[in-house]
Amino acid sequence: MKAKTDLKDDIALARHPATCAFSSTIKPGSKQSWLALLTLILFVVPGTSLSTQAQTLDHTPRPAASRSEEMLDRWKDIGNKLIAMAQDFPEDKYDFKVQKDERTFALNLLHAAALDFVLIRRVSGSNLGPDFGPGDNPTRDLFKTKADVVKFVQEAVADGARVIQQQGDAGLDNTSKFLGNRLAHNSSIWTFAIEHSGEHYGQLVVYYRANNLVPPDSRRNQAQQAQQPAPQVVDLKAADGTILKASYFAAAKPGPGVLLLHQSNRTRDSWDGVAPQLAVAGINTLTLDMRGFGESGGPYTKLTDAEKAKVSAMWPGDVDTAFQYLVSQPGVKRDVIGAGGAGWFGVLHSIEVARQHSAEVKSLVLLSGETLQDGLQFLRQASQLPGLFVVADDDEYPPTVEAMEWLYITFSSPGKKFVHYSAAQDAPWLWYETSDASKVPANGGHGTDMFKPHPELPGIIVDWFVTTLIKTPGHAPADALGSAAMLNQLWTSEGVARAKQQLIEARRKDPQAQLWPEINVDIIGEDHVREGESERKAGDMREAKMQIDTAIEIFKLNLLAYPDSADAHYNLADAYLKNGQKDLARQYAEKALAMIDSHKAPLSSWSDTEQRRAEIRSGVQDVLKELNAAR
Repeated sequence: MKAKTDLKDDIALARHPATCAFSSTIKPGSKQSWLALLTLILFVVPGTSLSTQAQTLDHTPRPAASRSEEMLDRWKDIGNKLIAMAQDFPEDKYDFKVQKDERTFALNLLHAAALDFVLIRRVSGSNLGPDFGPGDNPTRDLFKTKADVVKFVQEAVADGARVIQQQGDAGLDNTSKFLGNRLAHNSSIWTFAIEHSGEHYGQLVVYYRANNLVPPDSRRNQAQQAQQPAPQVVDLKAADGTILKASYFAAAKPGPGVLLLHQSNRTRDSWDGVAPQLAVAGINTLTLDMRGFGESGGPYTKLTDAEKAKVSAMWPGDVDTAFQYLVSQPGVKRDVIGAGGAGWFGVLHSIEVARQHSAEVKSLVLLSGETLQDGLQFLRQASQLPGLFVVADDDEYPPTVEAMEWLYITFSSPGKKFVHYSAAQDAPWLWYETSDASKVPANGGHGTDMFKPHPELPGIIVDWFVTTLIKTPGHAPADALGSAAMLNQLWTSEGVARAKQQLIEARRKDPQAQLWPEINVDIIGEDHVREGESERKAGDMREAKMQIDTAIEIFKLNLLAYPDSADAHYNLADAYLKNGQKDLARQYAEKALAMIDSHKAPLSSWSDTEQRRAEIRSGVQDVLKELNAAR
């Protein structure tokens, strides 16, 4: 009896109609190819389908966080609002109050933080925080400046958060001395403190309004609403005449474009937390409902097997229709395009877009998925395509983590980044993304579902596309993990020469190619310098010189890769000085100092802070002083 096929089989059959061979030796539960596992399961478990998956997963509530995590979230939420007010309110109005019998703005903050400390000390059984005298109403004599008040509020919020985290759920059930010399459960004490801070936050909002000012939290919400463009819902006509629904988020001025594709248990609106932010950042963005999902045609889950086969055969063409629409829009730089996908469905098609349009696609973002052999072969060859990979241990469809790690390892580009949300334990295997979703409640670990438990993730994705499509189109900083083989060879006798030749060859194809992070090669060179100095102190001058000579060759290699780095020039100057090559030491030290003074480029590819610039300037000046003293 022939088993029913699902989405993944449909894609594989559509793209490889004559090459579907299935292994009968895979053991249940083993972490081999997800695709092979899926096809085997479908042959021995007939009748699996996607019926109800969109409805079920869209409405299944995620598991609650632990009680202490929920308490910590509420504590930090109100605490950060008070910190923002303390930092934002004009210092010359810190002693403002609406009525004469009220606390001033500053005293409100001091009282809220002081009461927090009183309660924190009782719950923790320690004397956390600074000395602010008896009671919970510190005077301005102790906190004279705005900076003093801000620091006090910050310390109260940070110390309270630390105690909640350290004590965990069990700590909430413990009892401590509360107001009125009575015992209360810690959960009640924390709730009281949060409510108390909320009351003072409300009072401070009035102080803002009385001064014709808008509180920071209200400004942020207004700014987000004003900035984020409303999407334009568009109808895309597929090759067979089917109307596909998409949402287009236009940037305010000409810029690159991004195509975002959903996972098989979601629709295009799962990207709504990212697409508007991309448009605000200057990137025109298109999200698509794949055929059979959302508003694009009839529900895939209600089709017959024959109908599903026809639909799946149209998916590659549908994605290309969306791609052509995106690059045809006014203001879209059609040769600077990014693709992002979630789940195996979105990941597979995003990689296929990059493979079919390799000249135009300059960046990839892949969440919780995998691809087929031709996609893997493309990743092996795409040595300069930047790629962001994101996965979580609590992904409800194991072995997604292993599948994503395999994609990352296969990807030959050093300009790649792996974001791995760790958990104490991997989620247990229950079922597949492409099968009956009612068997696996969503827990926020898969694809775009990760946005809720990891609210920083949309910002990571936006920053990645801004970097790889606007700041340095088609390029991302080289990643240490992605450059592991290159970095490891630097410890071999011929490694530096081989790395130099590989860099020269890469630069012939791409003048901006980077094969390793500057800082990692810096560290390797410094290790040789330190070893050389150690050998010198031990009296082994021959070994000391060998180590310094090696360091010089490594630093020269790094300077070849990063010629605009003052830091790289300084490293070479210092190594030459330790090697007694004073003329070369002076040459590179003076160049480093001139670069620092001009500030035409960042100090280095990894750091350009004032602190770091001051540190390197001091080091360069020390080199020149030693050289001048030796004259």
